[in-house]
Amino acid sequence: MKHKRLISLIVLISLLGTLTPAFADESADHTPEPYHENEFPQGLKDLRRFTIITLGAMPFVTIDTMLTYSTIRWAQHDFDGAYSPNIFDTSSYSTEEQIGLLLTSLGICMGIGLIDYIVQVSKRNKEKKVSDEAFIDPQFKVLPVEPQTNNDSAKDTENIQESNETQKDNSEEEKKEQQ
Repeated sequence: MKHKRLISLIVLISLLGTLTPAFADESADHTPEPYHENEFPQGLKDLRRFTIITLGAMPFVTIDTMLTYSTIRWAQHDFDGAYSPNIFDTSSYSTEEQIGLLLTSLGICMGIGLIDYIVQVSKRNKEKKVSDEAFIDPQFKVLPVEPQTNNDSAKDTENIQESNETQKDNSEEEKKEQQ
């Protein structure tokens, strides 16, 4: 009797300790920060997506695998009622068959995850390639060439030389500013 009261008292004290508010700074904001864009490396993001896709497909692929296997087994036994497809009755499968079905569905799920990974990497590389091609170096300027007459050719040659010298001066000044 004394032990029951002692245990009850200990449980009551421990519950009261968890129910009472702790001495905390109420002015502090305890809201979690959202993740930043580059907080995790791309490889970890890809691994997480692969895991989610693989494990997310597992129940559906397992049901499809069991249904396909039981239908093929039913057809091989001349559509005997004892072998009719019943995917929810696991007692109709031997231990080896169950292991084989789970390993087959796991392999198919990993294939689905791998295909998704390859598609995502190829999309990312294609986007990167397009963005790299769209990049134009600001040092280079495209100057249109207009048809010239013989009289204007000497003046145009001087203008081109002056513009080239100006571009060189500007690029040298930009390099000095960057340093």
